[in-house]
Amino acid sequence: MIKWELKEKFDKQDARFTELRSKHDGLVREAEQKVAELVAEKQQILIREFDGGDVTAERATITKEIETAEKAVQEAKSVRDAAFTYSTEKSREGRITALDLTMDWNNKVIPEIREKELKPIVERMEAARAAMYNALLDYYVLVDKYDSQRREVVELEQRDSDQCRRMSYAVHSIEQEYNLPLVTSADLTQIKRSRALPNGIERKPTEKGVK
Repeated sequence: MIKWELKEKFDKQDARFTELRSKHDGLVREAEQKVAELVAEKQQILIREFDGGDVTAERATITKEIETAEKAVQEAKSVRDAAFTYSTEKSREGRITALDLTMDWNNKVIPEIREKELKPIVERMEAARAAMYNALLDYYVLVDKYDSQRREVVELEQRDSDQCRRMSYAVHSIEQEYNLPLVTSADLTQIKRSRALPNGIERKPTEKGVK
């Protein structure tokens, strides 16, 4: 398979920015999780207070920790937004576009595929086509070679059967065309649609550089 370098670069061009966004999304989630844990801890402290315990100092401490954690969340979100803005703007610099891919495909990749991979297939088709047409012509030449004799037998058989008042027998042709291994539109359609050969035909892929 042809190595398409521009497509590989296209597929990777956003990897660094995706990683950056993912990193800061993760930091925001971690900060939010910290707040959730502190809030849950404060709920337990409040329950002890409601039960009559003296938790004034603990409640003041946890409240400050929650405030600090909430500020950390806001800071993480601010940094994340800045990272998103940076990655969006930076990713536009020297970016490989769909049009770049189209032009590279049409002008570079396709010619290389045609030369390296399609050419031996076409050469094989040309050889097979020439061989098939020559074989078909050989068949008709063979038919013609014996046609006069066959016609003579047909005439003799018809005359004799009439004179003898018997059933006339068919004089066989060398072969019926429907018995010949011809290329048919049905076979071509099957190959195109199912990407499979007709029954009884062995798959032999084209070798590169072999006619």
